[in-house]
Amino acid sequence: MRKKIGFLFILMFLLVLSACNAESDYIDNTPDDNEEIVLTANDIPERKIIYTVNSSFDVNDLNQSVATLKTLVNSDEWFDLEEVGSSHATFTVRIKTERLDEFTNELKANFQVRTFTKQGKDISLQYQDKTNRIASINLQITRLQELYAEATLSEMIVINQQLSDLEVELMNLEGELSLFDSLVEYSEVNITFYGSVVVTRSPFFNRVANGFVTGFRAVVFLLDALAIVVIHVIPFALVFCPIGFGIYYFRKKHIAKKKFKTDKGE
Repeated sequence: MRKKIGFLFILMFLLVLSACNAESDYIDNTPDDNEEIVLTANDIPERKIIYTVNSSFDVNDLNQSVATLKTLVNSDEWFDLEEVGSSHATFTVRIKTERLDEFTNELKANFQVRTFTKQGKDISLQYQDKTNRIASINLQITRLQELYAEATLSEMIVINQQLSDLEVELMNLEGELSLFDSLVEYSEVNITFYGSVVVTRSPFFNRVANGFVTGFRAVVFLLDALAIVVIHVIPFALVFCPIGFGIYYFRKKHIAKKKFKTDKGE
């Protein structure tokens, strides 16, 4: 009995000793919360940002302002949209992104700002994904071309179909990247000129004055339209009014005569 108890004590001692050795050999690989994670330059995609500017300005001389705007646009830049009316003008201009700030500062210096916003859309990850996909497709095409040299006739048919599908996808991706490059290189600037007889440093007073002028012009336009309608109606009135009056007169006279006969018969 004592031998069995002694054997159990020895066995427990060996188990405890083995557990202690295993714990001492354990290496904690859990990262420290304060440890900095360093990203290499290859992990960070190149910044690709599409800028859009929306702006409006109050101007005294609309035609002169349009002419001034065109002098601010370089020969390698262009107008996507140009609409000029009697009281306002709207433009969409493509400006090189590298001089976008310079161009907008020139706008603010030459015209009285009513509203101005500048927005940037980051497409870096989308651009990088498409670039990676293009690289992957090129590798697949190269591998399929290598297999084609040793393929059987049936395998050649399958490989040709796969190559065709990959080339179509490659063309689409390259077209999307070209569009992205163009949008990144040339920013979109939307410009609206509001013609007004009063232009001050206060956008509020400019809007009030412009609203007054617009309302006055609307009243003049309404009176002008009314006068045109009256002029168009006069010839018809000269013809149909006498006819209508004659019909009314004879009908009234006929009713009176009929009533007189009726009263006399009674």
